[in-house]
Amino acid sequence: MNTHTSVAGENPPAGATPFRKTSWERPVTGPQTGPNRTRHDIDIWWGLVDRIIEVARANGWSMGEVARRVGMPGGTFSVWYSGKYSGRLENQNSLVSKWLDAIEEQADICSLIPASPGFMKMQMSQEIIETLSWAQMTSDLVMITQGAGTGKTEACRHYCATRPHAYIATVSPQTKTVHGMLVELAAELDVMEHNPAKLTRAIGRKLQRIGNGSLLIVDEAQNLVDDAINQLRHFVDVHKCGVALVGNNEVYGRFTKKNDGPSYAQLKSRLGKRLKREKPRVSDLRTFIQGWNVTDPDCVKLLIGIGMKGGAMRQIDKTMKLATMIAMGSGEDLTVDHIQAAWKNRDVEDVT
Repeated sequence: MNTHTSVAGENPPAGATPFRKTSWERPVTGPQTGPNRTRHDIDIWWGLVDRIIEVARANGWSMGEVARRVGMPGGTFSVWYSGKYSGRLENQNSLVSKWLDAIEEQADICSLIPASPGFMKMQMSQEIIETLSWAQMTSDLVMITQGAGTGKTEACRHYCATRPHAYIATVSPQTKTVHGMLVELAAELDVMEHNPAKLTRAIGRKLQRIGNGSLLIVDEAQNLVDDAINQLRHFVDVHKCGVALVGNNEVYGRFTKKNDGPSYAQLKSRLGKRLKREKPRVSDLRTFIQGWNVTDPDCVKLLIGIGMKGGAMRQIDKTMKLATMIAMGSGEDLTVDHIQAAWKNRDVEDVT
């Protein structure tokens, strides 16, 4: 006999057919006809049970999670699913049916949204990979500063996915401090240390175990406070790991202040290589546009103009997703009119 797993804080309701929350076994028997349920209600119940099993298994949801999403108390859902619900079956069927319809409608919409092109080899991405390789091989501090939407994050993630001992942590205004950055690095390095005072040493021990050839990539590095950048220099000096600061030009501005202090002198002397580019290359934009299978010259020209705006390939990506949906909705092949309509609908700025 299976063991019932109840929702936290609830006891299994009387009469419930027990089942494992991860197996989602189909109940052997269903509800019986009575004054508050018809044969039609029972047939609907069987169909809903089969749909729930399919959705729950596909998403790895437990009974408690499904009950929460449906908006039904866990105990009530358990009894309903087991076929032992004594109340009016039509009401619970309706609640479950509406939830399943919404889930399937959302899945249908998501399936229509075109997928962005995956990582693509471009001149820009190749330069980023070469810079990261230099940092990792030489245990050096490098800086990569590029405009938004030029693919630097995708290139860094691709590098980490294809190279051993390369880790990427993204900092934000909420994690810009030394401690916040260390927490992000610890998560990427699988370092478990809950004492803030020991976090730096714990990360250092992990880097020492890896040995020479590790690389820490810090994305959105413009958010870091100065002491956090100096902490990264410490990792380079003491633990002989490579560090890549990735972000916008504000990062490099830290190194060119007129009133340089000792820490900046140290940072400047440690910076082994800098890769800088504010605007995307037209050749890279063309490669990205090809990833969308766009070949019409007018469409390509318009998309290049969009890509030269702030946001570069990200602007193209968002515009193409919307343009493709507009074309699909009208039953037409993609044209420059659809791209123009998508750009106008996004209301970002004019394309000159």
